[in-house]
Amino acid sequence: MRGLLTVADAIERVLRAIADWTGWLMVVLMVVICFDILSRKMGFQIPGMGSTRLQELEWHLHTILFSMWLGQCYILNAHPRVDTLTAHRSLRTRAWVEIAGCLAFALPYAGIVAWFGLGFVATSYLTGESSEAVIGLSHRWIIKAFFVLGLWMLVAAIVAVILRLIVFLLGGVAGRRADLNIERFVDPT
Repeated sequence: MRGLLTVADAIERVLRAIADWTGWLMVVLMVVICFDILSRKMGFQIPGMGSTRLQELEWHLHTILFSMWLGQCYILNAHPRVDTLTAHRSLRTRAWVEIAGCLAFALPYAGIVAWFGLGFVATSYLTGESSEAVIGLSHRWIIKAFFVLGLWMLVAAIVAVILRLIVFLLGGVAGRRADLNIERFVDPT
């Protein structure tokens, strides 16, 4: 059981590090947005970087931020949930419901979407897909790759949660350790 916790901890450390590093893109995104607004209102621009490219860069940065935080948000239990049927149940019951939901719904869905996303990125790369706007950004496969990477990070996060729940439910003494922090995965608040 300790091995499962070691794997879960390693996954969580990697996801946290990626989220922390990519969180700095929020500053870059704010600068790009401010520059786009000011350049349109004041009538100046950098040659080759018009408003269309800036706006596309904005949504590319937003997509990278969203994608690189998918796994960490799942670990933090920041995803929406409706727990009206389980809120009054015991912690063990909620953990069983969570693990069943992860195995029946979250993991298969995220895994299938992430798997088929690889082909989505490959097709974009092979066809040289770029913006539909004539003056838009090229290499659209890069942003698609970040999105698919985010989906794989979500898969990893779901696996980490499942491993932690297994230790909690089946691990005996190790499963009752306070540092498992199972409440964050099954607490509706």
